[in-house]
Amino acid sequence: MGVSKATCFRKLKAMTGQSYTNFVRDIKMKAAMKLQQENPNIRISDLAYAVGFSDPKYFSACFKKYYGKLPSEVAEDKRDKITSNNKENP
Repeated sequence: MGVSKATCFRKLKAMTGQSYTNFVRDIKMKAAMKLQQENPNIRISDLAYAVGFSDPKYFSACFKKYYGKLPSEVAEDKRDKITSNNKENP
């Protein structure tokens, strides 16, 4: 790109208002939620690895901080919603 890492990070911060780390984490969290919604039966560790986390416990902590719920709670809510929809529309 022709700029230093520090300059690139400064420009990213100016454009988004977020640090590089937070910007990347936001993208990962949004991707995780999308994958979770598409497949509520996915294991949390598989979800963590799919979006680029190497530690499922750290992923769960970040997810809870970002969304206010653990990934397992989101999956359970989605499974309950699917089950209730199936009961209403046989």
